[in-house]
Amino acid sequence: MTTESASVRRRLPPAVRREEILAASTGLIAASGFNGVSLGAFAAASGMTKAGLLHHFPSREHLLIAVLERRDELDVAAVLGSSEPAPDAAATRAVIGRLVRRNLRQRSIVQLYTVLSAEALDPAHPAHDYFRRRLESSRDLLAGRLFGWHPRPGVAAVELLAFLDGLQLNWLRDPGIDVIAQWEAFADRAYPDG
Repeated sequence: MTTESASVRRRLPPAVRREEILAASTGLIAASGFNGVSLGAFAAASGMTKAGLLHHFPSREHLLIAVLERRDELDVAAVLGSSEPAPDAAATRAVIGRLVRRNLRQRSIVQLYTVLSAEALDPAHPAHDYFRRRLESSRDLLAGRLFGWHPRPGVAAVELLAFLDGLQLNWLRDPGIDVIAQWEAFADRAYPDG
């Protein structure tokens, strides 16, 4: 049996295999975009057959949504820390600062999200509904967990999302942009008490 055959036939617990598939798929989508990767390429990158991949994810579209949802889970777990709402501007600023720094360390993931969110503006795109729901849940999370102290939490949430999306897009175009300095300047204006 060749090494390649052995890797295709490795038996792993479903949760471990799923994580392997999501990690490999994230890398492929970040490099080539979702539309540029075939089901066969996802399977090969995961060390399995197409049939094996389809056992875990019934379609390419299901795999895409799982990749995006996994990224969100990892980001929330890494950034929020406490489940308590931020009591003031300083606490909010600290949480968002962690998110900004985390995203600086994962450029390919930021690029993946940016490319897919633009592609998904088309209602026919498989991730269209995901991004619509994600925007709504992000606004709700920010308003409820990070901006409860703000006189207009919903407005503050939209403003922050617009700033971060724009900053990340510009950073992807010009890696020389000092993202931390831009974030700090924005935070100084937006959260002067923080």
